[in-house]
Amino acid sequence: MSKDRIWFLVGKKLAGEASAEELEELEGLLRSDPDMHYALQNITDLWNLPIPANNEVEAAFNRHVNRLKEAGTDWNHTADAAPQPYFIPAQKRSGKKLMIISVAAAILVAGGIYWYYSITDGAASARPFVAGTTGEKNEVSTRNGSKTTITLPDGSKVWLNAGSVLTYNKDFGGVIREVTLSGEAFFDVKPAVSPSTQEKIPFVIHTQHLDVRVLGTAFNVKSYPGDKQTETSLVHGKVQVLIHNRPEEIFTLRPNEKLVVMNEEMNTPDTGRTSEAKHEPFVSLSKLNYTEADSLLIETAWVQNKLVFDNESFLEVAAKMERWYNVEIEFKDEKMQELRFTGVFENETIQQALDYMAITAPFHYSMQGNKITVER
Repeated sequence: MSKDRIWFLVGKKLAGEASAEELEELEGLLRSDPDMHYALQNITDLWNLPIPANNEVEAAFNRHVNRLKEAGTDWNHTADAAPQPYFIPAQKRSGKKLMIISVAAAILVAGGIYWYYSITDGAASARPFVAGTTGEKNEVSTRNGSKTTITLPDGSKVWLNAGSVLTYNKDFGGVIREVTLSGEAFFDVKPAVSPSTQEKIPFVIHTQHLDVRVLGTAFNVKSYPGDKQTETSLVHGKVQVLIHNRPEEIFTLRPNEKLVVMNEEMNTPDTGRTSEAKHEPFVSLSKLNYTEADSLLIETAWVQNKLVFDNESFLEVAAKMERWYNVEIEFKDEKMQELRFTGVFENETIQQALDYMAITAPFHYSMQGNKITVER
């Protein structure tokens, strides 16, 4: 019932006849059903396209119908069950009528796709930016102290940083390409086109707090469990980011931009936030960072096997070093966590790195096995 109401309100919005109360109701319904955002975005884009010729509309509609049939969807059932375009008022101009037919076709197709995937993967339907398929999974993981590079079935390359896990379906590369990431990875996504529809196939990365959707580009995603923030850094191309608890907003990144999301805002009530987190915005958009000495891109330096700190606290540096060197760092004095460091390490051992840091800051350390204790 709610989806019928959503389509009704969408139709009034596109026709320019929705009242302020109806627009507010639509926004509330979309918050409770985030899966509809992607379909709504596609329909809105179709509505704003120039009016095509009659034969082009019919051909496009037939391509979508054939695509649904190839996917195994019962088109007749879907067409009967899908909401009808009764909510769009008649227009005098034939061009407007033609556009109404196009939008009606898009609504039927979107409804059919949603119905098909909701019965094939109920769990995945709760995620935005997802087509969702069930089946066996491939998993690639790295331990602390190691990194790896993989090539996905579509030719896209992924550099996986230490302590990370990447999973994807064994039938990866169909109508949508999607992976799930815990940790950090650099993606060089190869554009892909569906043989049946000649449409570009999206590439979607799911993380704990946000999803990233691209067509072909190079970018970095950092989403380690326990980190205070999740980062998406775009080198070239264009990506869309949807934050799980802000489904009404889609952030678009352009080259040399970084989106940072504070994870504390996602999980912790305001009363429990740290004083540092209270002064940081929930979402921030900024430019990528480069080292002053050699203009090294900090966000992706790890791909070149370089560990970079840029005015970061010892606590943040320790988290990076634990993953990089596969060690455990403990602070005897919490004030030591507030020391700040800037530097680049490449081939240094953990002892050499700490020795260099100790030259510039007042601390000592001891090491037993892979456990390091930092004190005054």
